[in-house]
Amino acid sequence: MKTFNKLFGALIFFALNPLSGITQTEENSSSNEIRHTELQISILPYVGTNGTNSGNYINGFSFNLLGGYSAGTSKLELAGLFNINRFDMQSVQMAGLFNQVGGKVTGVQFAGLVNTALDSVKAVQGAGLVNFTAASLEGAQLAGLINFTGQSIRGFQGAGIVNYAGNSLEGVQAAGLVNFARGEVKGTQLAGLINFTSKDIQGAQIAGILNFAKNVEGTQIGLINYSDSITGVPIGLLSIIKNGYHTFEISTNEILPLNLAFRTGMRSFYNILFAGIRPENTEFTTWSFGYGIGSSPRLGRKTFLNVELTSEQLNRGNVEALNLINRFYIGFDFQAANKFGVFVGPTINYRLYENSYDQHPDLFLYNNFKLISEKTYRYNSDLSGQFWFGFRAGIRFF
Repeated sequence: MKTFNKLFGALIFFALNPLSGITQTEENSSSNEIRHTELQISILPYVGTNGTNSGNYINGFSFNLLGGYSAGTSKLELAGLFNINRFDMQSVQMAGLFNQVGGKVTGVQFAGLVNTALDSVKAVQGAGLVNFTAASLEGAQLAGLINFTGQSIRGFQGAGIVNYAGNSLEGVQAAGLVNFARGEVKGTQLAGLINFTSKDIQGAQIAGILNFAKNVEGTQIGLINYSDSITGVPIGLLSIIKNGYHTFEISTNEILPLNLAFRTGMRSFYNILFAGIRPENTEFTTWSFGYGIGSSPRLGRKTFLNVELTSEQLNRGNVEALNLINRFYIGFDFQAANKFGVFVGPTINYRLYENSYDQHPDLFLYNNFKLISEKTYRYNSDLSGQFWFGFRAGIRFF
């Protein structure tokens, strides 16, 4: 992990800092001892009050018309374009383009484009494009595009695109696209697309597309959630918990005699993917596909309650028109043997369909179930609704 961080960090550092060679050249060519001065005024590196020895001075205050170069800063450094410090920077450093510090940053760095620190940062980095620190961060990084910290973070990272933590995170990562932490997370990851940690998380992951973690003590909210285990509730279109709740189901109901379903998540909250078919001696097959959510609290040693909401599109042949069967199901699940259960329960059903289409399949082909009510919507005469009571029953595996 350390080798990866150093290599990746070095690539970013040299790509973002075309003047970084100045630091090494001065350090290799000069054996002069480090001196302290209260004030530096310069136009460019070596063109100022400290002359060609500017790289050997730690300045209290440094005011640089275009760019400044020094051994370090202890109070305040301002530049129109860039600041380069060979070693540590304390207090405040501000530049129109970039700030580069070869040691630690204890204070504030603000740059129009890029801030870099080859050691740790304690306080704040704020940049229009990129913030980079090779070691740890205690404080905050705020960037328009990317924040990179090579080691652990205690604090906050906020970026328009990507946040990266090379080790653990204790705090918050908020990114427009991706948050990445190579170590454990204690806090929150918020991303427009993806949150990722290869270790455990205590807190929350909230993403527009994918949340990925090992063991979660908290919650995951996203389109797709993955973890080995979770103590809270995963909320999303599809939650895959390695050590969670997974069942394969074969069932029947009042409309379709054969249905297959897969449940995944936790018993406290799971997702349902399913499809059904009704064999008929006709040119077109009646079939359906759907999605649902549910919860299955324990009632006894082998008995569970099922509370589920599902919606499925019922078709005759191709999908030609809206024909949604929406169900509320309350049933009982009895675990008859290891990884095998039976279930049964009533359903409350509401069908929403396009009445202008006349090729919808019949509902109750093999039984005597009856509609309780039927209506056409006033605000849209092409839509109608039907209400009835039904049932579901079947067996579950795994």
